Amino acid sequence: MAKKKVDPLSPRSIVLLLLLAVGLGSYYRLMDLGSRPMHTDEAILATKLSSLWNGQGFHYDPSDYHGPGLHHLAWVYGQLAGWSKPETWTETGLRHVPVLCGLGVMLCSLLMIGPLGTRGALLSMLLVAVSPMMVFYSRYFIMEMLLVLQVAISLASLWRWSVTGNRLWLVLCGVSLGLQHATKETFVLNVAAGVTAWLAARLLISQQGSSSLQLSSGYRRKRPQRRWPYLLIPAIIVSVGSYSAFFSDWTAVKESFTTYGNYLHRSEGSGHEKPWHYYLTLIFWRKDGLAWTEALIGSLGLIGIGYSFLGDHRDSLRQRFLVFLSLYTLLLFGAYSFLAYKTPWSILSAQHSLTLLAGIGAASLNHLFVGRLARLAYAVTFGLGIYHLCDECKMAVGPYKADPRNPYVYAHTSTNLLNLVDTVQTLQRLSPERPLTIQVINSDHGWPLPWYFRNLPQTGYQTDVPAQLDADIIIADADQQQRVFDKIFVPAYRETGLHGLRPGLPLIMLVKIEPWEKLLQSKRQQPPTDTTPAPPSASAAP
Repeated sequence: MAKKKVDPLSPRSIVLLLLLAVGLGSYYRLMDLGSRPMHTDEAILATKLSSLWNGQGFHYDPSDYHGPGLHHLAWVYGQLAGWSKPETWTETGLRHVPVLCGLGVMLCSLLMIGPLGTRGALLSMLLVAVSPMMVFYSRYFIMEMLLVLQVAISLASLWRWSVTGNRLWLVLCGVSLGLQHATKETFVLNVAAGVTAWLAARLLISQQGSSSLQLSSGYRRKRPQRRWPYLLIPAIIVSVGSYSAFFSDWTAVKESFTTYGNYLHRSEGSGHEKPWHYYLTLIFWRKDGLAWTEALIGSLGLIGIGYSFLGDHRDSLRQRFLVFLSLYTLLLFGAYSFLAYKTPWSILSAQHSLTLLAGIGAASLNHLFVGRLARLAYAVTFGLGIYHLCDECKMAVGPYKADPRNPYVYAHTSTNLLNLVDTVQTLQRLSPERPLTIQVINSDHGWPLPWYFRNLPQTGYQTDVPAQLDADIIIADADQQQRVFDKIFVPAYRETGLHGLRPGLPLIMLVKIEPWEKLLQSKRQQPPTDTTPAPPSASAAP
């Protein structure tokens, strides 16, 4: 039988793919980074970071908000970037942290050249770069992209250890596992899926019966029990060190384990119930006024899974790892789909491993087409798919960055809220003689308003209308308007209309007459905007 034709990438092609992936990945992740309003989760995490920055430590809340991993990383980045007081922080600066994590996830594909091949690794890197889901959440100051980065590092470390037997790779894997626990407690699903997939891959490969699939790694048979301390000890040290504020407070360490009782309860839905196929729709097709799809990644990922099991593999160790990666991806998707509790960012780590498999799926298709015309047609089709993903990236981070029709937008702050924030800050600037008193009455304490009002010291937050109410500015849930009117002298205030907090949650704002008149006077003093086109200059050619 004739040998299979090898089609290696030329050095020029490798450089072009690298530059294309890094260029597109950086562009979409950094484009107009600060224009999207702060999500409630971002605002809360930024506020907790400010406490850590000011020397008040990190206070772990076992009922929500997860571990200190993101805050420690952001603190280190802030020190290197020269951040000043939290009052001067910007949305753009904070979001640089997940952007770097997202770029790190993309570059981790290069550590997988062994199992994926050079072409597969570069194509997976390109697909990660332009995946709308990956791009969107690489611009979110939440812990999810840091978790995906640590998972990617642990996968790559396991591969490098399985090839070289160098236990330093196990140490790196252990460190990443410790950081995963310190970042988000749901990492246990990744660990469970990984262990199950690893055991199953060993069993499946050994039952094939082909001599090409027999593993003969001698170092594995020599006292195998001694390899686990290299993995577990660093994981424990990093996790405990993070939760205990470097071994000074052990309460959070205990709570980081007892919190799983809360997670078992939350897994039933807790208001975030979705059908089992919700995550599949995020990958293949979702339409809510607008159609969104990453079917290119999903389809190529399925091809990659098929190739992992049925492809012509000359290296049994490589196939074992690809089968492990395939089973890990399927198990993780299955676990998250089984749980009633679903948020779009929860599936990111499974989507990432699917994208790695999509890279090898794309590479295997390239080898399938041997004729010049066939390869050209495939390259054009793949290029059009990449163009489509780029177009969706522009939509996701551009005009639909906070639009509920964007499937990655979830319980997001309305862009209209920024008008309210700007009005309040303008009112304060026009009253420099004293800080204005502000009362926010909202069932969720007005988040993300505490982030936007962090420079306004006379702001109070309550979940219900207080017995006495006489603030200069009152912001309240629209359904509490009458109760607010019952507590104030209504003629002393001016209503500013409805303002959206989140979809279906409008706010009212009342402003006392004195600061409101200052605002109106300021607007009257502004020169009118001239929209008349300017006449052609005298020097213009006829």
